[in-house]
Amino acid sequence: MRDILECVAALYGDPNFAEDLIILPERHYADEDQTQRLYHDLHTGKWWWQTQKTVEERTPGATIVPILLSSDKTQVTLFRNKAAYPIYMTIGNLPKDIRRKPSRSAQILVGYLPTAKLEHITNKSARRRTLTNIFHMCMRELLQPLKDAGLHGVPMRSGDGVLRRAHPIVACYIGDYPEQLLVTGVKTGECPGCDIPRGELGSHGVDTAIKFRDLGKILDALALVDGDPLGFTKACANVGIKPIYRPFWDDLPYCNIYRAMTPDILHQLYQGLIKHLIAWIKLAYDDAEIDARCKRLPPNHNIRVFMKGVSGLSRVSGAEHDQICRFLLGIVIDIRLPGGASPARLVRAIRGLLDFLYLAQYPCHSTETLNLLDDALSRFHVNKQIFVDLGIRSNFELPKLHSLRHYIYMIERFGTTDNYSTQYTERLHIDLAKDAYRATNHKDEYIQMTAWLERKEKILFHEKFVRWRLGDTDSENENKRPEQSPHDTSYIRQYKTAKHPSAKAVTLQTLETTYGATYLRAALARFTVKLTRPELSTRQQEDAAQDINLPRTLPTFHKIRFNSVSGSGHCDESHTVDAIHAKPGRKDRHGRRVPARFDTALVNLGDGKDTGIKGYRVGQVRVVFSISAQARDLMFGHSTTNISAVVPQHLAYVEWFTPFSPTPERNHAMYKVTRSIVDGERMASIVPVANIRRSVHLIPKFGATAPREWTSSNVLERCKTFFVNPFTDRHAYRTIF
Repeated sequence: MRDILECVAALYGDPNFAEDLIILPERHYADEDQTQRLYHDLHTGKWWWQTQKTVEERTPGATIVPILLSSDKTQVTLFRNKAAYPIYMTIGNLPKDIRRKPSRSAQILVGYLPTAKLEHITNKSARRRTLTNIFHMCMRELLQPLKDAGLHGVPMRSGDGVLRRAHPIVACYIGDYPEQLLVTGVKTGECPGCDIPRGELGSHGVDTAIKFRDLGKILDALALVDGDPLGFTKACANVGIKPIYRPFWDDLPYCNIYRAMTPDILHQLYQGLIKHLIAWIKLAYDDAEIDARCKRLPPNHNIRVFMKGVSGLSRVSGAEHDQICRFLLGIVIDIRLPGGASPARLVRAIRGLLDFLYLAQYPCHSTETLNLLDDALSRFHVNKQIFVDLGIRSNFELPKLHSLRHYIYMIERFGTTDNYSTQYTERLHIDLAKDAYRATNHKDEYIQMTAWLERKEKILFHEKFVRWRLGDTDSENENKRPEQSPHDTSYIRQYKTAKHPSAKAVTLQTLETTYGATYLRAALARFTVKLTRPELSTRQQEDAAQDINLPRTLPTFHKIRFNSVSGSGHCDESHTVDAIHAKPGRKDRHGRRVPARFDTALVNLGDGKDTGIKGYRVGQVRVVFSISAQARDLMFGHSTTNISAVVPQHLAYVEWFTPFSPTPERNHAMYKVTRSIVDGERMASIVPVANIRRSVHLIPKFGATAPREWTSSNVLERCKTFFVNPFTDRHAYRTIF
C-alpha cells in the first residue's frame, strides 16, 4: 500500500491540475429566478455544501478535499484463477472530465488487498466472517492517515503554490453490489443504504420517503464488540448488519458510509435490470422471431446489427447489453403476445426502463430532468405486472431494482452518475492490474507488480518534466480542453468529409441509376434557381430550372463523419461520434458482393434547435457531392461571383420521409414516418451537408411476423413504415426524446 495522504497531496498539488482545481462548492441554476438547479460535477451537489458548513462550524477556513474510493476484485489470468484486488483513489476537486480520462492519471492505485481464500477454514460461515474482517482491517490500515487529517486539517499546497488547510474526507465509495455489501456489512438481498424490508424491494414507494440506515444505532451496536459475543451478534442483527470487528469507517470523520454508496450504471442497469429485461422478453416472445428482426435492422454507425440474433449469446458483456438496448424497444413493438394479450403494458414498461437508463446518464441534470427520471421509473412500476400475468415473474424483490429509487437523491448529493461510475474502475484494471501482472514471472507477483508500476510512473513523470522544460505544452492543453461544457446537455457536432472525393468524376447517369438519385438533375436545377433567384414563385422557379446548365460529372463522397466540438470550439478529430454512408454496391477484393448502403439522416429545415424534432425532417442520403469551380461557372454564370461564393462546399441529394407528427405513438412514444410519395414518385431535394444534424436510425414496422424477404441491406427499400429510433446514443435521445 501507499500512504493515502501523500497520494491526496500529489493529486491536489499537481501543477497540471492547478487551473482546473475546484476549491469551493457552487450552486448552478438554469434560470435567472433560480428555480431550476443544475447538478453536474461533485462540487455542485448538496454533500459538499453540507460538509463545508459542518466543518466550518468546528474549524473555520477549511478546504474540503472529497475522497472517492473504489475497489473491485478482478481476474488477472484466464487459468489458475489468479486475482488482484486493487483499491483506487481520486479527489473530487478535479472535474469529472479529468477524472474519467486514464491519460490524465487522476486516479491513483493506493494498494492491493489480500485475495487469499482461506480454504483451511472449513466452516463456510466462519470463512466469510474472517474474509470480511480481513478486508476491513486492511482498509482501516490504509485509511488511517485520513482520520486526523480529515478532523483537524493538514497544510496542503495546490499546483499554483497556494497553501491551504485541507480536510481530506471520504465522500463516495464506488463498487458493485457485492462490494457494497462487503463495505457496509449488510446481508445479501438487502439494500446497502436504507433499511427497507426485503418484501418491499420491488415497490416504487412514491408515498414513502427513503430512510437510510441509522448510523448512530449501528455504531452503538458495533461498540459492543468487546463484550458478550452473543449480545454483540444480536445487537448487530437488530440494526440490520453483520457482526463486523471494527469496520474501517466507524471513526472516519464526517463520513456516513450508508449515504456514500453511489449508483452503479454498469452493474445495476446494464448488467442488472437490462439483463433481466432481455431475459423476460425472450420468455415472452419466440426467440426465432426476435432473432429474425435483429438480422433485418438497417445499418447505422451507432447500431450493431446482430446477424446471428441475440438469443444464442452467452456471457454477454455490459457493452453488448448497451448495444441491444439501442433497438430493443423497436423490435418488440408489434410482436403478438401468447394468447392474444395486449402488448401495451409490456411496451410501456420497456419504454419506462429505457428512459430511466438514458436519463440517468445525462452529464448534467436539472430539477426538470430529475422529475422526468422519477416519471420514467414510475411508468415501469405501473406496467411491470404484465410480466407476472405472463408467468415470467412471481415478484420483483430485486435489490438492483430498488436501488433505482436512490438515484435522484444521489445525483442531488454528489452530482451526475458519471462522477462515480464503475466503468472507470474496470478500465483501470487493464493498466494497473492486468498489464502489471503480465509483466511479472507470476511468482511473488505483488512485489514485482508494484515495482513495475512505480517505474512506469517515474518514466511518465520524467516525460512530462522534459516536455515542460522544452515548452511543449500542446499535448497538455489538448487534454485540458473539456469534451463539452458542463451545462450543455447536447453535444455540438461538426461534420467532416475526406480530403479527396471517393470518386472524382461520376456521371449524372451513374448517380441516377447506381446511386438511386433518380431525380438528381431536376433537384440540382431547382436548387440552383432557388439560390440565384429566390424572389421567383414556385411555378416560375420550375420554369427557370429548365434552362440551367448542369455539369456532366460530379465528385462524390461516400462518407460523412461527425466529430464532437467542445464549448471552447475545439474539434476532436480523433474520435468519430457519428457517420453517414452513401455508397453504391461493390465487390470486395475476394470478389464477394458488398451491398449498397444509403443511410438516413436528420435534416435541419432551417429552424431546428439543439433539442427536439421541431424544424427537422428525416431523409435518406443518396449522394454527397461538391461542385467544382468550373461547374459553378457553368451553373451560376461568370457574373454571379457573389452567389457562387455562398454555394455550400458540400451538398447532398436526399429522399424525404413524411414530417414528424405532432405527438409520438401512445405506448412506445416513438415517431412514425413513411416515404414521401407524390404521384407515385419519391420526393427529393438538394440540401447543404451542413444542414444534416446527424444520422438517424429507422426501425421497420415488421408487423406480426418479419417478412423473410427483408434483409438488413434492402429493408429501407422494401418496408413502407418506420419508427424513428431515439436510443441509438445519448445525443439522439436528447434530440428526439
